[in-house]
Amino acid sequence: MGTSTAEDSGWVRKIHQWGKRSWLWLHGIRPLRLACAYSPNAGNQAWHISPKHLNERPLVFSLGLAENLSFDLGMIQEFAAVVHGFDPTPVSREFVEKTDLPTDFHYHAVAVAGHDGWIDLIERHGKGGKKRGPVFQKAPCLRLTSILKNLQLEKIDVLKMDIEGSEYGVFDDILPAGILPTQIAVEFHHRFEEIGIQKTRRAHQALERHGYRLAHLSPWSEEFLYIRLGSA
Repeated sequence: MGTSTAEDSGWVRKIHQWGKRSWLWLHGIRPLRLACAYSPNAGNQAWHISPKHLNERPLVFSLGLAENLSFDLGMIQEFAAVVHGFDPTPVSREFVEKTDLPTDFHYHAVAVAGHDGWIDLIERHGKGGKKRGPVFQKAPCLRLTSILKNLQLEKIDVLKMDIEGSEYGVFDDILPAGILPTQIAVEFHHRFEEIGIQKTRRAHQALERHGYRLAHLSPWSEEFLYIRLGSA
């Protein structure tokens, strides 16, 4: 009985995953096999990058940390990356403060958005991202253009974003400004009721216009890896 239940659960999961991927394909969002995708933090919260498209000492911007630095530390340990992590939430700040981190990890208690100023952070629950309540924090935010200027940096090699819907504003800001990381690993949040698939579709099309191609989709079709053509 236990084996049958496990098998049934596995098939349900596969059908659900296939349905989500097919739904994206219907909206013109499908991956191309540009490179072998690899995760420096394999597991349920894995992010994928392409080692082929990395420099010897890549500069990584990691937006949205929570209490999980496995991707950031994996990039440092496996690829000698320099990582700048951004997350203004108290839970992330406290986690970073009590964690022994390598010198190549640099923490910034600020959100990244499509504007300089302040951003409302809202607590959500469930996979659909329903709002649990009102704004729980007004956090300072900066555009990537402002951050690069402040840090005296010119180019990002890998941009990882898990910023609860703010990724659309970031794309609207950086693509016209010519900030074009070689690789972008992003979790799109079109499952949030106030966002919807059209925002992801427009972001996907804008990335394609700027030379990016979708190289990898996670099993649940929530994390996307884009690689800019000609960056090998």
